[in-house]
Amino acid sequence: MPNLEYGYWEVSIEKSGRLKLPTALLRSLPEDERSTFYATHGFGEHIMLWSEKAYQEQMAYLNSLDRNLTLVKQYRNAFLRNTACLERDAQDRIVIPKPLMEQYHIDKEIVLLLDNGKIEIWNCSKYHEKFDMAPEELEKLNEQIHMGQYQAAKEVTDELS
Repeated sequence: MPNLEYGYWEVSIEKSGRLKLPTALLRSLPEDERSTFYATHGFGEHIMLWSEKAYQEQMAYLNSLDRNLTLVKQYRNAFLRNTACLERDAQDRIVIPKPLMEQYHIDKEIVLLLDNGKIEIWNCSKYHEKFDMAPEELEKLNEQIHMGQYQAAKEVTDELS
């Protein structure tokens, strides 16, 4: 079965933070990236769950930054705060750290969004509040993004001329 790069699942999580990872999600990851995960702060209103490979890539990026800069130090410390290494058990479960659950208001119903080894964990209501769009809104957003790419490419072309 080929590995999928993207996926979306709505699942329940226990109050204790125990989460059974969907079989389809695990099958979407390369076999050697299915057992160890890292939970960190997300870049938004969600928890990030990184496969080991994706986490190592993120850490390589963080380690490339100049730690003598106050802004970098602030970023690293905020990102790494409450980071936890999570091992999947025999029933495909992991336990999300309580401080992350509380900060991101993770309760019974969650959304798991897989994107290239990175899994966003959202409070289900917050996810839908933020991303549910009427078809017309999605069309307009698509046009704005493509127009922005066109404008950026045109500016580069104009500068090269």
